[in-house]
Amino acid sequence: MRCKRCGQEAAEAHKFCAECGMLLRDPYRDERVLLALEAQRDGHHREARQELQRLLDGDPGHVLANHLLGTMLFHQGTLELAIERYRRALQESPDFLVCWYDLGVAWYHRGNMPEAIRAFERCLEIDPNYNAAHYRLALALFHAGNLDSALEHFEHASSLTPEYLMARYHVGVIHERLGNRNAAASEFQRNLDEAVGEASSLHHLAVIRREEGNAAEAEHLLRRAKEIASTRVGSR
Repeated sequence: MRCKRCGQEAAEAHKFCAECGMLLRDPYRDERVLLALEAQRDGHHREARQELQRLLDGDPGHVLANHLLGTMLFHQGTLELAIERYRRALQESPDFLVCWYDLGVAWYHRGNMPEAIRAFERCLEIDPNYNAAHYRLALALFHAGNLDSALEHFEHASSLTPEYLMARYHVGVIHERLGNRNAAASEFQRNLDEAVGEASSLHHLAVIRREEGNAAEAEHLLRRAKEIASTRVGSR
């Protein structure tokens, strides 16, 4: 850390510059984080961002403030600014697992799959059993066209969290794309057995049955999917 007035280097633990006596950091930085969280909880998002920005003006490397501000900016839709804040937090805390995950999600929504993949892989270097990172990494790999690696991570996510049916659904989609009809059909049927109103699996299963020459079963599945879709529209 360097004093803004005289440029003297100071240890992180020092509150005042030994050369000129200037206050080196905001003594109320923890309170500012709490005020920002309280404002965010109450729906006062602008005030929350302003409180964090005031903190960062005096302490640019504050890890938690950068991460929180990045998350607020992400939900605001300003992805580039969110990514900048996440990166700043990670400069100070390279093993900040949740921040790597959030950075990956931001890159994913930005459409930059290579960067998203790198961020989620870093998550798994820190914690190999982080199931959400396996799932998100699988999604990024899937969209990047790397189906084999995506399948591996969807399977891993499912083994860590068996009740997470979307991982199994994507396993079915990948098997379908790879031409493994029986494996795909098994996964879509599994989703139908365990989930209520799973229209997407019905559609995929209908396509497989039609390709197998079972037109009657395909039509039956499509009718079920339409009924589910109609019920959902009517309930809105």
